Amino acid sequence: MDKYAEQALLECSSETTAAHLGGVDNRPFWNGYSTQFMYVPAFQFPRVLSATGYLFTAEDKNGKKHTFQAQKPTASLAPIWADIPAGVVHLKVESLNKKGEPEHISGARSFYKLPSFPGRNAYPPKRCSYRECALAAYRCIYNDDAVQHWLQYGKPKADYPHNVYPAKTISAIVRAMVKYAEIEPSCAENSLKLACRAADYLLSVSFDGTHPLAGLPPTYSFEHLNAEIVNKIAPAAQNCVGTTMMIYPFSAGMAYLTLYEATKNRKYYNAAQRIAEYFKKNVLPSGSWYLLYDCASGKPLSDNICLDFQIVNFFRKLYEMTEDETWHKLETGHYNYITGKCLKEYKWEGQFEDIPVSLPYENLTHFHPNGLIDYISKYLSKDEKMVEEAVDLMRFVEDQFVVWDEHPEWNKTWGPTPWYYPAGLEQYSCYVPIDSSTITIMTAFVNMYKLKGERLYLEKAMTLADMVTRVQNPETGMIPTFWMGNNCAYGYENFWINCLLHTANGMMSLADFIKEQGMEQD
Repeated sequence: MDKYAEQALLECSSETTAAHLGGVDNRPFWNGYSTQFMYVPAFQFPRVLSATGYLFTAEDKNGKKHTFQAQKPTASLAPIWADIPAGVVHLKVESLNKKGEPEHISGARSFYKLPSFPGRNAYPPKRCSYRECALAAYRCIYNDDAVQHWLQYGKPKADYPHNVYPAKTISAIVRAMVKYAEIEPSCAENSLKLACRAADYLLSVSFDGTHPLAGLPPTYSFEHLNAEIVNKIAPAAQNCVGTTMMIYPFSAGMAYLTLYEATKNRKYYNAAQRIAEYFKKNVLPSGSWYLLYDCASGKPLSDNICLDFQIVNFFRKLYEMTEDETWHKLETGHYNYITGKCLKEYKWEGQFEDIPVSLPYENLTHFHPNGLIDYISKYLSKDEKMVEEAVDLMRFVEDQFVVWDEHPEWNKTWGPTPWYYPAGLEQYSCYVPIDSSTITIMTAFVNMYKLKGERLYLEKAMTLADMVTRVQNPETGMIPTFWMGNNCAYGYENFWINCLLHTANGMMSLADFIKEQGMEQD
């Protein structure tokens, strides 16, 4: 075992380095719906009034029982965690009577103990440099038929199913083409022309000036698309037409600002401004907005609240461009909502266009914690309290959303096998390895290295990045979205443009960082 693997194992086994234990300093228990753990867990089992203590019994995959006693049923499993092998665990907590004998069951729980980080050398080497990987991915996006279709026709390709999510998909294409124009001068003219045509289409299908959602792009649209193909690959969309999810206008707004900076065409800035004006007028006292709205009435359809760091980033960019305090207040307001509400309660709700809204803790995801880690790394690196929050968030993310080796059998029923790992999982409702999740978590590890200077973070980051190079299609540069099933890098159905763009950006950023640090050649 190398030194980084040994360090990782020790951190996963200690209560002092656990992943945001519930019940400590009045913390809530976030893990009621969790099915797997890497770091020492604790559970919200009820007290038994007559109890003098509690007996914890954990049966591992080999049938061996590990026991200890504690004064509370919510005690962590630290006394036995290091002795339990990776695999399924059946836990039972019983109250003890005055004779010290088990009497009543306080709670029981079955879960999977994940293996800790085994060290970078436990895996095959990267297939190519991180920069080469990123460049190949950008070229893949540019050359893809669904992307080139925008240049030729100025409308979405009918048989690319994810065009049904225009605010998400088209925004990603716009930003990808602006980026590609920067890194590939020979294609810059056509790349920017393509970006403009995609953005112009998005403007054309946005809600008009008389609509209650005026200025916002639609989350769902079947216009110009083959409905049969869309319903086969993206069936959730057909049930959501007539609604809009309020995190996606910010994707469009950021794309418009990016395109405005590249072209100086004022109409794209104005489009971003219209989006910002809508949210300025409709902000809630909490500093956020309702998540899901009815398109016809412009009224909210649920009590779920928007939670997304791209909101903070969008208003920050607007403020930096204009110095208008309005946007700074909205940036601060949403940041305060995230840190004052979500961070305090650890309610990191997964919010995706193809997933229904969820109950508290029912569908956790890593994207929001990683967004906060990124923000802390950029702007709050001198704030010791927030840096320690980042450490805690990183443990939570790794605990729930990183698979270094084997994973539960019950997850293998979701989609084809085999799984490719190490990898990042997306959300409880889509608890499978995804390229954009892997790269988001990779970036978070890099940010933690920047904050703390501990090499283990960078080792974990590069291990995930190495895997990206190995799963990439070496012929086309395509990085599959879902890392499941044989030959997953060769199926067109497994290609979300927005995910590939995010992954390419992350790999290029890592290559640049390593070069800046004078570390290993990428």
